[in-house]
Amino acid sequence: MKILLAYDGFEQSRHALEETAKLAEDGKGEITVLSVVPPDARGSKSGGHVGLRPHAHEDVARAHAYLRELGIPSEMKMDDGDPAEQIVAEATTGSYDVVVVGSRGHGALGRLFLGSVSTEVVAQAPCPVLVAGADMTERIEPAGGGISSSSAAPES
Repeated sequence: MKILLAYDGFEQSRHALEETAKLAEDGKGEITVLSVVPPDARGSKSGGHVGLRPHAHEDVARAHAYLRELGIPSEMKMDDGDPAEQIVAEATTGSYDVVVVGSRGHGALGRLFLGSVSTEVVAQAPCPVLVAGADMTERIEPAGGGISSSSAAPES
């Protein structure tokens, strides 16, 4: 299974990273960790990259190291531009089976009003998208294929 993990180092990305590890734990996953630096990014850092490409590299390297510790190989990629557009472009050109993105945990109804990156990726991706939050992960099929949800156990 070819998996694209959209990762920016923020807390919601951590949920996506953990879901990606679950998908690939059987050793059959081919993972690309992608970080996109938005054009309006500022030059500070507070948990995720916001500005400089080296921050994006650090974030992707942390995700890569996490997966490596679990024995899961991955490729690292960084890009510049609109995050949703670049994630969808990579998903399309890379022929991925699934895209994994993080969410602040507002669920399907909340995403309708947020205009978030995950909402845009879900609407445009050519393949299923796993939207991973702290309490729930939703698999959303492309072109109105439906939503399936699973509750995550709270972390102790």
